[in-house]
Amino acid sequence: MSLGTSLLLVPLLLACGAEGEDAQEQTSGPDTVLQAMLESVAQSQSTPRSTSPRMPQEGGEVPPLQIADMGYDFGSADAPVKVMEISDFGCGYCRRFHEETFPTLLEVYVEAGFVEWKFIPFVLGMFPNGLQAATAGECAGEQDQFYSMQNRLFGEQSGWRNSDDPYAFFADLAAQEGLDVERFNSCIEGGWRDNHVRANIRLGQQAGARGTPLFLVDGRPVHGALPLADFRAVLDGALLQRGITPPPK
Repeated sequence: MSLGTSLLLVPLLLACGAEGEDAQEQTSGPDTVLQAMLESVAQSQSTPRSTSPRMPQEGGEVPPLQIADMGYDFGSADAPVKVMEISDFGCGYCRRFHEETFPTLLEVYVEAGFVEWKFIPFVLGMFPNGLQAATAGECAGEQDQFYSMQNRLFGEQSGWRNSDDPYAFFADLAAQEGLDVERFNSCIEGGWRDNHVRANIRLGQQAGARGTPLFLVDGRPVHGALPLADFRAVLDGALLQRGITPPPK
């Protein structure tokens, strides 16, 4: 069974999207594969700027996206299959995927050397404090602590989404995770990582992320938080296409 065929056999996918937080959508290589896919959507010299309702436009020329330097990577760069995840910290289905599905994929495929996984913090613009959460994640990344903050942002999703002072909430999480809180706050207040957030938004737009999570598996789009067995079938198909025997069930 080809990867494309396996995707068509998944009849119903769960994703956060423009129709509502828990909207349901129908489904329909290396970084160079992902780059080529995106360049077919928009040439680097005419890349659209952010349309997030809460992200100010950057001034001057908009630089081309450098995908290899974007996001946060799990696994070996030598892994045969490349997955890019475009995910919003405010999305309930993104949280469910990371709590229920990703741990097994991480152990079985990523840590075993079959898959390199790139996480892109995206902002749909539909969740309370979603932009602030993405900024907090990036400012934790500025201290090489993105992964611990990623877990806390998903785990504490209901808390910060309902907070009237989200940056204080995030500073408390940063303190609990052992970050330099003064530096973390300076990063947020000084906009040190705003260009990272903008670039992530542009990347998601070019990839066609009308909802989250969106995955690009060797450049092929997979929409929504698939159940574990279905996502394993997608990854196994990608490995088989490369002549590699998938890990045992």
